[in-house]
Amino acid sequence: MQDALPRMSYLSRLAFLRDRTRGRAVLHLGCSSGRCIQDRLDRNSLLHGFLSEETSELYGLDIDPGSLSRMRDGGFANLYEADVESLEKLELNKQFDLVLAGDILEHLSRPGSMLDGVKRFLRQNGELVISTNNAFGFHYQLRRWMGHYTEHFQHVCFFSPETLLHLLERHGYRVREMYGAYTEPPHTWKQKLEFALGKPLFKLAPVLAGTLIVVAALKSESNDAEPEIASAHDGR
Repeated sequence: MQDALPRMSYLSRLAFLRDRTRGRAVLHLGCSSGRCIQDRLDRNSLLHGFLSEETSELYGLDIDPGSLSRMRDGGFANLYEADVESLEKLELNKQFDLVLAGDILEHLSRPGSMLDGVKRFLRQNGELVISTNNAFGFHYQLRRWMGHYTEHFQHVCFFSPETLLHLLERHGYRVREMYGAYTEPPHTWKQKLEFALGKPLFKLAPVLAGTLIVVAALKSESNDAEPEIASAHDGR
């Protein structure tokens, strides 16, 4: 029988991930920003960098060797070149408290292969955390209606809360928590104005947020537990 969606709330993706990974051993899939890596390093805005401040142990995987090289030059360690759709080929015999797939699901041709490959890296009671674009994100629809919509050249799919639930269940996971989120705090006056106008709507209807965050566990380790109720993270 299909699980029901957990109750959603609206929060900051960065604040949530920092809180969730604090003091834990984490494997970060898609740890670089590809061609944007140097800009992220220069601006100190790389997610892997924020995670390194919180985790007890941090490993990173990415398919782009050039980005990994720049990250190593920047002082990051435990980095592996790997295709997340072929994790069975990765020579890393280690398990983690949490595996994070941050904003990579929309890039994959075979997301189920990644989900299957992650399982060997999860410790007992470990968590898989996924963040990805929301197919029902209000601002995507607004841009489409206004004729201003563009798409990242590497994106091949969008997910809704329901299709994420179905995908994870099909590959042996149970969704424990789900959130609507914003990716980065606003910086410019225009972004701050748009955020101030949109935040009340997204707090009322998190399903319209631009980003979805899902926390899942292997079904074999969560069958007897009730789904958690999303906490009212407000983000900062």
